[in-house]
Amino acid sequence: MVIYGECSFLGYARLGEKSWTNVNISSRRFYDIAFYQGKFYAIDCHGDVFVCDIDDDGRAEQIKGTKIASCPPKRESGDFDMKYLVESDSGLWLVERFLKTRYVKPPNHTRRIFKYCTTHFLVSKLELNYSGDCVETPCRCIPQKSLGDEAFFIGSASSVSLQSSEYIRPNSIYFTDNVSELFNHSGGGHDMGIFSMETGTIEPHFQGKSLHPISPPLWYI
Repeated sequence: MVIYGECSFLGYARLGEKSWTNVNISSRRFYDIAFYQGKFYAIDCHGDVFVCDIDDDGRAEQIKGTKIASCPPKRESGDFDMKYLVESDSGLWLVERFLKTRYVKPPNHTRRIFKYCTTHFLVSKLELNYSGDCVETPCRCIPQKSLGDEAFFIGSASSVSLQSSEYIRPNSIYFTDNVSELFNHSGGGHDMGIFSMETGTIEPHFQGKSLHPISPPLWYI
């Protein structure tokens, strides 16, 4: 399953198929996908979460996406935000990333440059209410204040969760800069760091910038 095109559509292909097929879904501009307990989940720019049940017995039918949940009501503000789904041993999580923006005019430049930076994150755990293949009641997003011993890694690729170790901090969110629309300008590729859920602070994890116009930074695990 992929997010593709200028409008960030949702598409899928089964093994052996030679082309992508659009998911039959009442939304677009998707941000992230997660595969959890045999089902694909996707979240769009509005914070709506959809489930896509891939049933190989129904190959002739187009896969349908069903809305099951939405982000909690706005608790924080930012100039804009991004949303991610993270699969972990403790469940399926929804992560909201808030960013501030501004225009700056560097010395000896005639044009202003668009700059942005991540300020903080909010996380919720999805309470999935299923009975077989049907949703009995709308699923809930329950706000959380801690990730425990886990650390989340988010960015352009699929988001992942890892247990803390000598090299991985617990209760933290590691993030890369995935505002790839700006990577061919001097304003992109710099917004990366480690967010502490305990203190609400951000520290750098990479000294430098990633300005490649085609391939944004990815986590390699």
